Amino acid sequence: MRRLQFLAAAFIAALIVVSLAVPATAQSGRATGRVVDTTGQPIMGATVLARNNDASPSQITSATDKGGRFAMIGLRGGVWTFAAEAPGFLPMEGTVPIRAGTPGPPLQFVLRRAPEVIPGSLSKDLDQQLEGAGALRNDGKFDQALSAYQAIQAKNPKLTALNFVVAGVYRQKAEIEKDAAARQALYNRAIVSYTELLANESDNERAKIELGLTQLSAGNVDVANLLLQEVAAAGPDSPAAAEAAAHLRDMKK
Repeated sequence: MRRLQFLAAAFIAALIVVSLAVPATAQSGRATGRVVDTTGQPIMGATVLARNNDASPSQITSATDKGGRFAMIGLRGGVWTFAAEAPGFLPMEGTVPIRAGTPGPPLQFVLRRAPEVIPGSLSKDLDQQLEGAGALRNDGKFDQALSAYQAIQAKNPKLTALNFVVAGVYRQKAEIEKDAAARQALYNRAIVSYTELLANESDNERAKIELGLTQLSAGNVDVANLLLQEVAAAGPDSPAAAEAAAHLRDMKK
């Protein structure tokens, strides 16, 4: 009888352990998306990095399959920044709210090849320069990364897509800036970079979303709302519409 009682108690204890473990898993979020080129072709082997300084772990990495798809699990609730990059392409990033136990809105990154931007005049070492600037950024050396990217822009003025990357560096630097005035100035610089990009690529929905989120961080709520509404109204065929709608819902909370 005692043995049966012991086994029953052990079974109940095991159930308690399992029941306690399940919510912890359920509290994590999931993110999915695709990485494609400007023709819509999937990019296999692209690296996608998710970062959130308030989460633990603060960074999670994934790679795309042959269909350009990626998936991440174990993301804690909060706002995550996703950066996609692949050899021979300019990197791109996006900011997405992740909710506990709920998959986030699907992301789509459209990576641009540098040769497509400057046909026939691409320097042989441009890829190396971009990689070097990206390494500085990943190491948290934002001022040096900005100098490197701006030097590339000065030599390649038609490489307007690089404004997206520069804006992202300004935002990263702003996130860790403690002085309010300096932080605002960094957000304003990011806004200028996104705006310059959209002057050349008015249909870049990814840039519109990121500009809207930057305006929100800078305190320009009405402007952010208008930008996100514009993308959300693009219709079901737009991969960015659901994401913009999710941001709008978060703004109302």
